[in-house]
Amino acid sequence: ESAGPALSDLDLSPLRGRRIVLDPGHGGRFRGARGPNGLAEAEVNLGVALYLRGLLEWAGATVSLTRSADVDLTTPRDSTLAGDLARRVALADSLRSDVFVSIHHNSNAARDPVLNETQTYYPAGREGADLDLARAIHKHMVHVLGISPARIMAGGFYVLRNAPVPAVLGEPAMLSNPVIEGRLTLARSHEIEARAYFRGLLEYFA
Repeated sequence: ESAGPALSDLDLSPLRGRRIVLDPGHGGRFRGARGPNGLAEAEVNLGVALYLRGLLEWAGATVSLTRSADVDLTTPRDSTLAGDLARRVALADSLRSDVFVSIHHNSNAARDPVLNETQTYYPAGREGADLDLARAIHKHMVHVLGISPARIMAGGFYVLRNAPVPAVLGEPAMLSNPVIEGRLTLARSHEIEARAYFRGLLEYFA
């Protein structure tokens, strides 16, 4: 790790006993964005979430994932995307979690191969703890990825609007950019993003 002190040198006590729900976006029938060479966002989101779970558990947090495999959260009675999203949020509610972190990777509509951006979303209209959480995560993501432009934005995504606890949705980089897609095929890149989320969560709880 080039940036800042090693994780083992940090005071991890603020994370101890915290209940954190990680939501690797998409999965199963819902593939999310696709890179120019076919890398599925669903796969990358899960890779980052699994690394992040490991780090948070090491620090003493209790971590739940909305999915830990390439599945969606549909049921035979409700196979809609809305149902899938509702079940993600319901988990945060039922576990009385402290925060909800939804992990994504963006694509731009025009599929412009040059465009790249780091975006961190908080629920529109919730400028308190939610914005604090977004700022902390965004700061560390920008620091490790160095992508410009980088913006914190109010978002109206279902999982943010309906999250019962402070929530953030991260889009650290764009899969439509072939350089980023190539990078995100590597576990090392998943780990780098996971460390940024980890440091942001540590800072938020501290």
